[in-house]
This record gives sequence, C-alpha cells and structure tokens, in this order.
Amino acid sequence: MTHRRIRSALCASAWLAAALWASPAPAQPFKSFAPLVKEQTPRIVHIKTGTGAQDKEKKEPGEQFGPFRPPEFFSGRGTGFVVEAGGLIVTNYHVIQNSESIEVILSSEESFRGRVIGVDERTDLALLQIDAGNLSPVRFGDSNKVEVGDWVVAIGDPLGLNYSVTAGIISAKGRNIFDSENTAYGEFLQTDAAINPGNSGGPLYNLDGEVIGMNTAISSRGQGIGFAVPSNLLVEIIRRLKESGRVVRGWLGVVIQEITPEWARSVGLPERTRGIVVNDLVPNAPASRSTLRKGDVIVSYQGESLKRVPQLQKLVAFTQPGTKVKVEVMRKDDGRNEWRNTTVEIEIGREPGEPNVTRNEKPRLIDKLDVSLGNVTEQARKRLGLGTQQGVLVERVGAGGIGQRIGLSAGDVILEAARREVKTLEEFARILEDNLQNRISILVQRENRTLYLTLFAPDLR
Repeated sequence: MTHRRIRSALCASAWLAAALWASPAPAQPFKSFAPLVKEQTPRIVHIKTGTGAQDKEKKEPGEQFGPFRPPEFFSGRGTGFVVEAGGLIVTNYHVIQNSESIEVILSSEESFRGRVIGVDERTDLALLQIDAGNLSPVRFGDSNKVEVGDWVVAIGDPLGLNYSVTAGIISAKGRNIFDSENTAYGEFLQTDAAINPGNSGGPLYNLDGEVIGMNTAISSRGQGIGFAVPSNLLVEIIRRLKESGRVVRGWLGVVIQEITPEWARSVGLPERTRGIVVNDLVPNAPASRSTLRKGDVIVSYQGESLKRVPQLQKLVAFTQPGTKVKVEVMRKDDGRNEWRNTTVEIEIGREPGEPNVTRNEKPRLIDKLDVSLGNVTEQARKRLGLGTQQGVLVERVGAGGIGQRIGLSAGDVILEAARREVKTLEEFARILEDNLQNRISILVQRENRTLYLTLFAPDLR
C-alpha cells in the first residue's frame, strides 16, 4: 500500500472514530412494565355489584350484542379507576347496570359503598362516588395522538383475579363495533392486550402511565380482539356527568350517509370531495327549519372538515342546544348542473327524549331517581282500578338508576313517602327535598297489593 493510501485510510478511520464518539449513546432498551404497574395500581379499583331476581330474565350476551359484547356481561364484577382525589370513580355502565348494591374496593382492600352520580348508556359510562379522600387519580392522555402499533397496558380484575396486568399494542383505531355508530361514535380503540370478564371499566395505559382508553368490549368470536372507549371521549362525558348527572346532546335532525364512489359519479360530484350526504330531513327538526336541503353534502361543521358520519354525530351531540352553528355544504345548482359551496346556519336543538336541563342547571332530586312520573289521571285510575285513590304513577323506570335499585316498577302508584300521603308529583318532590338526610319509606300500590320500599335519600345528592 502506498503512503498516500495509508494516509487516506488513517484519515477515514479517524473521521469514523470521531463520528462514532460524537454520536449519541443508543437508547436504553425497554425492560419492564413493572414501574408503570407499581405507580398505577393504587389508582385502580375493583367493583362488585349485587342484583336481584331480575337476573333470571336477562338474555344471553349474544342475543343482545351480536359478535361484540361487554366482557363480563351480568357477572357482577368489574374494574374502575379514580378520576378525582375526593372519591370520584369511573367504570362502564354495564358493570353496574340493574345492580341493587355497588361495592368499590381499593388496592388497600378498603371497601366503600358506591353511589351513582350519573350514567351515559351511549358511551357505556358510569360515574360513581365513594366516601373516601386523598385518593390518587389517574392522568389522562390524548387519545388522538395514539398510533396503531403503540404499546398499551391493561390492568383489571379478569375472572376475579384482582389487578391482573396484560400488555399488547393498539391494533386499530376508529372502530364501530355495534350496530349504531352513535355508540361511542365509532371511535373504539382496538387492542390485542388480553381483556377478559372482569376487565370492563378498567384503564388502558400508554407507556407514559397515561390512560388513553377504558376497556369495554371483546370479540366473542376470536381471541386478542378487545375494544376501549378513547380517553378524549371519556374526559368529556365525565365532565358532563359530574355537572348534571346526565349527558344532554344536541340534535340536527338529518338522515345522513358517507359519500360512496358510485353516488359521487352518478351526481357528478367533483373528485376527492369529502363530506356527509344529506339523504333526508326530519320534519320539524332543527335542520328542516334551516336552508339545508336534501342532497346537500356537508363538508364542514363549525370549521372542522368532515369525513365520517360518526364524526358529525359527535360534533352535533356535544354542541349545546340553542347554539347557532355554521355548516359548509356543497349544493348542486340544478339550473346550471354544477356544484357550488354555500354556508347554512342552523340552531341546534335538543335530542328528542332528553330532559330540559341546561348546562349549568342541576336536576331536581326527583329527577335523580331516573324514573318517569306523572299524576294519576282519570284514564290511569280506570285502567289500574284505583277507584278514587290519588297518587303518583310510575310510567317508566330507567335501567340501573336509583329508582330501579330501590325496587320501583313501571305501573306502580306511589301513595306515601316518609309517612306522608302523596297526592301529586309536586308533593312527592317536596317530600324528597325535606328528607334529604334520611331513609325514606315509600308506600306503593302494585296491582292488587301494597308494599313498602326504602330510599336512602343521601344517594340523591
């Protein structure tokens, strides 16, 4: 080798050594989930529920939910986690649905009676309160930043095996696993972290120890296919349940679908147009009172571009009723046979069937029973054979609500409360307000017999 080649080789070696010396040290390899588990375990609770004879009438999970179902449907076990130091616990609604008693057990093995603050069936969420303080709440992460392939950790109570830990990855995002896209708005996170009966209501963590989802459902036809409600949706629902005990949703009143290539070609829609097609308008609904038309393509809502039906459903649902919003639409000008952009202003209404409770208004105590009540009418008196008996008629009982848990049934007539005769709905409401600290004895007539039920009034706070 010539001196020139030797010098070149030495220079190259020196340059390589300097480059390697200047390069950052390789990252330490990931070794264990143990630090995350140790930190988060005190934030997780085990939930036991007690139910009555109604369990005998419940359907098998497959009959109601098809291929996807809550992991521990009707098993009386579940998981939850702390969201506020003062004893606020969140879990799945189906964990406590139809329960007569709720027991919340901390990692310290302390046990507390759980009170239902509010439930939202559409996102399968329930907010509970226990009389405990100085608890360690979880930290929520941003589920919008979750990527397919990210590591995740699930901690829960599968099959009664408390605080079991499983790990996996995010397998997919934006899953719509039930018939209705309104169920969690088609935003379920899919994971292969093992989820079994008892895991429902438990947290799904990222590697930073942040909750990015709530484990909610599994596939009954396969293994390693679980689903979690994303954290950003959880945070919004928890906030609303804490404010008023329920979620009041906005309503547009449209029949919609996503754009299909066939439909786009048939109407001459410009290529790569993204949006939601308006198939029909519900009569006397907010949309029908605006200038929105059948055949319009909604491309944005309050400035947010639209791609999927659940996206629009979620945006509308979380808009305060009474708010005037602007939607950008593409509309075909029949006269000139071309599409043009236009802006439509719509005043969002209240979803049909929702109670009239504003954002800052707290529901009355009587509303927290989660039952529909009415004064006994002449028609009801004849139908029920009440004679001249006055009282309050129970028209409907909400699943999992306080009314159901104390034993009220549709068709009952409330005759007395706190040993005071009840003649009207307003009288019953006043009696509840006057006895907030007490156990209230309620006398009801059910068919041809009368019976006493007991309401623990502090549950209504």
